[in-house]
Amino acid sequence: MAILVFKQLCYMMVVVVVAFIFSKKFKFANQEISFVSKTMLYLVNPCMLLSSFDIPYNPQKIKGLAVMIGLCFAVHIAMMVTACIFIRSRSPEGKELDGIDRVGVIFTNSGFIGIPLINGVLGKEGVFYLMGYLVNFNILLWIFAPLALGCRFDIKKIVFNPNVIAVVAGFILFCFPGTLPDILSKPIGYIGQMNTALSMILLGMIFADFKKGEGKRSLALRAGWTVAVRLVLCPLSALAVIAATARLLPMLLSSVEDIRLMTVTAYIAALCPVGMSITSLAVVFKKDAHYAGLIVALTSALCVLGAPAFIYLAQILGIV
Repeated sequence: MAILVFKQLCYMMVVVVVAFIFSKKFKFANQEISFVSKTMLYLVNPCMLLSSFDIPYNPQKIKGLAVMIGLCFAVHIAMMVTACIFIRSRSPEGKELDGIDRVGVIFTNSGFIGIPLINGVLGKEGVFYLMGYLVNFNILLWIFAPLALGCRFDIKKIVFNPNVIAVVAGFILFCFPGTLPDILSKPIGYIGQMNTALSMILLGMIFADFKKGEGKRSLALRAGWTVAVRLVLCPLSALAVIAATARLLPMLLSSVEDIRLMTVTAYIAALCPVGMSITSLAVVFKKDAHYAGLIVALTSALCVLGAPAFIYLAQILGIV
């Protein structure tokens, strides 16, 4: 698994470097970065979600997916509690970054890193159950992020958010027999497949627009603590939840294999680095996108060591 994660990080860095050079040459600024961010958040991500649910109907999987959604909800709540306890600043400057850190450590890069990683380890069955994690991710992100980033909570923006609509529409689509006709599924799939490349292009653009300033040492120290919370404390809290619920799952599902797929999938998703969504949200909500990009890069680089170590720990404890 470490090799697979390393490969994915290499692929990511190649795209980031190309985007960085391209952005430097053409001097892209906030206007272009904002356009790419909004395109990814409001168009590409919803299409990726809808495409993930466009699979043949299987009634036995509905109950399993519902259980997975509940398990992943508990994992997210545990990581929220961890973030709120361990990320607290006293200075006004620090409090301004608390929201970025909290959103970053809770909502992992379960799409770009999680999907290929789980596909390589568990196959398509694991990727299907990953949808339970992504359902929680996309609903809770749009509830928690505006509050954490100091923006007014608006229930209408949550209900009518394209990502939330895509999750609901995708689940309804999954519950009905058949799949979308090619005239719809192909274009939606094409747009959804842009998610990985566009995320990395955005990160390269943000790095290219980075402005040197004061306080770099304090930012580095802060980023180091955020990395520790994301890659050490949050995985431990997720592992505790999975261990606590592992005994309850056999009461809900009879398939031992499905239970194993769920627990391993949920744990791997929780081990992923800070999600690219935080850089997009930082741009949209006018926060420090450069700092957001920094914690994405650091956790992505260090995840190659952290994820295998925690998987090994879970195996020793007999949890996954």
